[in-house]
Parts: sequence; structure tokens; C-alpha cells
Amino acid sequence: MRTSISAAALLVGTLAASGAYAQSSVTVSGVIDTGLSYATNTGNGAQSKVGLADSILGVSNVGFRGKEDLGSGMGAIFNLQAGFNPSNGSQSASGQLFSRNALVGLESASGTLTAGKQWNFNDDWLVGSVFKGGYNSGSIFKFSEFDAVSEIYNNTVKYVSPEVGGFQGGAMYGFGEAAGTLRTGQVYNIGAKYNQGPFFIGLTYDHEQDGNAATLGNGSVLKLTTLATSYSFGAFKARFGGAYSNISGPGTFQSIPSMSARKAYALEAGLDYNFSAAFTGSADLLYRKNTTLSNNTKVYRLLGIYSLSKRTSLIANLAYLANGDGATESLVSTNSTAIGGGYANQHQMALALGIRHTF
Repeated sequence: MRTSISAAALLVGTLAASGAYAQSSVTVSGVIDTGLSYATNTGNGAQSKVGLADSILGVSNVGFRGKEDLGSGMGAIFNLQAGFNPSNGSQSASGQLFSRNALVGLESASGTLTAGKQWNFNDDWLVGSVFKGGYNSGSIFKFSEFDAVSEIYNNTVKYVSPEVGGFQGGAMYGFGEAAGTLRTGQVYNIGAKYNQGPFFIGLTYDHEQDGNAATLGNGSVLKLTTLATSYSFGAFKARFGGAYSNISGPGTFQSIPSMSARKAYALEAGLDYNFSAAFTGSADLLYRKNTTLSNNTKVYRLLGIYSLSKRTSLIANLAYLANGDGATESLVSTNSTAIGGGYANQHQMALALGIRHTF
């Protein structure tokens, strides 16, 4: 009799568990992006470099994404992503396992609320759709003052509204978590976008407070305003975006190294063309102007992506960077200790040929 009761209890427990699991899902996914690269004027500024490229268009990663149906249209969600370097298997961010996402939250018809380590709205909405390129490939967010065009922040709470008639908005707040003050290390990001048919436009504002309590009274703040738009017609897609950075002084910021007070703007204009269902080519011109230091940088880039399948693509990226009036930007960092990683007025060319596989 005891055996029968135990068996029945086990059967009921198994069925209940099966019902619970049927309402949950966990997906393992990732990207491996690597290839061969060649760059001029690296090292001492007059040397070339050949090697494997870690992440041509985006950081390679593996992650876990899940959702549980809580009923009444509400779901619990999580997202964990670990970045890595394919060339040697190391973490893309030293000491950070889930460096690309680490969040949990709730979603419903009223929107999505999440907490953890999360990307800003620039990366969610503008990077990839308007701002092209990747690491060492000539991208706007690699300019010294503009890392926050694509940035992930610690200790954040983020709300994203539902999309209504093509409109969507959101806000993110990052706690500095310093004792006795809310301002030290505080981050907030707000954004809105409209996406309907062939037209897209998005506007965001980022604000980072100095994370060093000892210098907080100096008013060190990073402010970044970003606007981007695109329009598709036939096989073409035209893209244009810009960002304005206002850094009030040296500070400990999450997105950029400490630098003196400066103001700068950056622009990107690009055109994509679908030569076939498998092959897309892009051409971009990027311009950065630091109005405080009166220097400038131009980047010219050609990008080709050929899809072998839905998951595997071949990539060819050619970028040329030209510094002017003392600018020290770089595509591939040199031995220079200057902000931007390059030498004053240095020109640099970088070529990457690779493969990108998603799973």
C-alpha cells in the first residue's frame, strides 16, 4: 500500500513538474566572429601587424536566455551572455564572466522591467541599424569621446515601453552604490524611437556622473546626445547619425577613460546595397571633431557581408583612418599612451577578412 501511494505521489509530482516546465523556456545562443586582420602604422607608429582578429563586427559570446510564463500576460525573463576572444579563448573583459549581459526581470503588455548589467538604448536601437562597423573596423563608438554610443553599465534598472504605432521609449538608471551619496557614479539613459515601414529614427541621452567621491565636487560629468535615422528604398538603405559629447572634466566614468574637459561631435553617413539575397555591401564616412582641442578624425570604410546560410557569413572590412590637427585616434591601438591609442596626425589602414557564425 505504501509503495502504491509513493508511486502515485511520484506520478503526480512528475506531471506537475512537466506542466511547469511546459510554461518555461531556456535558449542557448551565441556568436563566434573571427578572421585574419592586417593593420598599418601600429606598434611604434610605423609598423604593420598581421594576426587573428577577435570580433570583427561584434564581440564573440555565448549566452543563456530564458522566459517563464507567470500567467495573465506576464513573464519572468533573464539573459546571461559571456564574451570571449576566439583567438585564445580568454574572456573579452578580464575578470567578468557575464560581461555582455547579466539581467533578470518581468515583461508584460505594459512593458519590460529588468535589473542587472545592461546595454544602453544606443546599443539596443542604433548600433547595427544605423551605426555600422565593429571593433578595429572603424566604428563611431571607438572614437575617444564616444564609447557611450555603445556601452553596457553595471547596477542598472531599465524600463522599456511597449511599441505603439511604431513609437517606443525607455529609461535606465544606474546606481553608483557609493556610501552616503546617490550622485557618485550615477548613470542614467533615456531614449525614444519611431520605426514604421522603411523609416527609422531614434534619439537618446546619456548622463554619467564621476564615480570618484573625492572629485565629485568638481562637477565631472559626461553627457552624450545621440540621434540616428535610416530610410530603405528598394535594394538601398541610407543611414545617417550623429552624437554630441560634453565632458566637463576628468572623472571616473564607466564608458571612457578619464580625460580633460572637452566637447566633440561625431557624424556617420552610410549606404547599404543588397546586391543579392546573400550579399550586402556598405560604404560609410565617419567624421569626428573635437571643438575644444580643435582636432579632427576621418574614417572611410567599406564592408561586405556574404551569407553562406542563415547562421554563417563571410565578412570583408576595409577601413582607413586619417587624423588631423594633432588628433590621436586609431583603428588598432599602438604603443602610444595618448587618448585614442594612436600618434598625432597618424594615418592607419585596417583590413579584416573573417567568418561569423551564430547559433
